[in-house]
Amino acid sequence: MKILFITTEGFDTPGPNNQMAIVMLKDFLDEGFEVHLIQSRRKRINPDIPDILKGRQGFTYDIIDRKVIDKTNFAKRYMDEAAFAFTSYKKWKKVKDADIVFLQSCPTVIYQLIMLKLFNRKPIVFNIYDVFPGHAYDIGVMKNKLIYNMLRFIQRFTYKLSSVITVLSEDMKDKITEQNVPSKKIRIVPAWYDDKAVKEISVENNKFIKKFNIPTNKFYVQFAGTIGYVFNYKAVLEAATILKDEADIIFQIIGDGNVKKEFMDEAKQRGLNNIIFYPLQPLEIVPDVYSACSICLIPLNKGVIGNGVPSKAPLLMACRRVIVNSVELESEYFRMFNDNRIGVSVSNNDHKALADAIFNLYSNPKEVERIADNTKEFGQKHYSSSVNTRKFINIFREIITKNG
Repeated sequence: MKILFITTEGFDTPGPNNQMAIVMLKDFLDEGFEVHLIQSRRKRINPDIPDILKGRQGFTYDIIDRKVIDKTNFAKRYMDEAAFAFTSYKKWKKVKDADIVFLQSCPTVIYQLIMLKLFNRKPIVFNIYDVFPGHAYDIGVMKNKLIYNMLRFIQRFTYKLSSVITVLSEDMKDKITEQNVPSKKIRIVPAWYDDKAVKEISVENNKFIKKFNIPTNKFYVQFAGTIGYVFNYKAVLEAATILKDEADIIFQIIGDGNVKKEFMDEAKQRGLNNIIFYPLQPLEIVPDVYSACSICLIPLNKGVIGNGVPSKAPLLMACRRVIVNSVELESEYFRMFNDNRIGVSVSNNDHKALADAIFNLYSNPKEVERIADNTKEFGQKHYSSSVNTRKFINIFREIITKNG
C-alpha cells in the first residue's frame, strides 16, 4: 500500500503536532507501507526530514518553499495556502501509484480536496487537528462573523469530499456532526506519543536541567510549547500573582510565540519573579523538558477545546507528569482528567481555582505521586502510538478492502 501524505506545514518549522507526524510516518513505514510526503519549508529551524525518517525504504518526499505569514492575517494566509495547493498539485500528480491520500487539515484544504478529486480520485482520509474556522472564531482571532459563516459554509464541502474524517476527541466529533456530517464518516483517533522513545527522564540524566543549571529543590509548574493565541497567559499571570509569596512555587514558561512578549512585559510590570522564561528547546530533548517539572500546566483560552485538543497532553502522560488544565467546564476533556484522577481540570474563567489546584498539589506530594502513576497508566492505555497509529492503519486497510 502506498500513501500520499500531504501537509501544509513542514518539520523544519517547530509545531505542536510535529512529534505525532514523525511517529505516524515511522509506524506506517514499519508496517510496510510506502509513503510519499509533500510538505512546506518555512523557518528552517529544524531539519526538513527528521533523522528517524532519513533513508527509510519506501519513503520519498517533496518540499515546497513558502513565506512565513502572521496567523492573524487571514487574507494573506488564505491566498498563500491556495497557491500551495496548486504548487503541490504539480508534485503529487507525478505520484501515480498511491492507493490512499492522507490529508492534514488547514484553512484552505478545500483547494487540495477539489484538485485531488479532479485529478487523483483516490480515497481521502482527512485528518483534522483543529476545526476551522471554529477554532479561529471561538478564540477571538477571527472577529468578522460574515467571513466566519462564509468559511464555515465552504468547510462543509471539505467534509463531503472526504472519504473518512479523523478527529482527536469526542468533543471535536460533536463539533463536526453539528454541521450535518454523518457520524459514521467520522473516526476518533486520539493524539499520541511515541511509546518506544518518550519516557520520564531522571533528574540525574536530565539534559534540560543541566543545560540551565536548574535547582531541583523547588516545586516547578511548567508550560512548554507555543505561546500563541490559544494559550491563556492571563490565567498564568493571575495564578502566579496569587501564589507570588510561595517562594518554593516557580512557574517555568518554555517556548516561543506571538504573545510571548506581551506575557513577559506584563509579568515584569507585576514584579512576578516566580515566573522564569526559557527559549524554545530542540525537539530531541522534549522528554527532558517535560520531566524537569513537578506538574504541568495547560491553560487554554475559551473556544480551544472542541475545536482542538492539546497535543502535548499525551507526551506529558508518557513523562509521568500531573497535568493541571484550565479549560471549558462542559467539555469531555475537562471531565476526563477529574473523573479518572489523572490530573486536575478547572474552568478557564476561574483563575483562583487554578491557583488553588496548584497549591493543593504543592501541599500534597504523595497525591502528586498517586496521580502521576495514574496518568502514566492511562496514557499507555489510551494515548500510545502503538494503540493510535494502528487505528489509522486499520482505517486504510478498511478503505482498500471496501474499494476492492
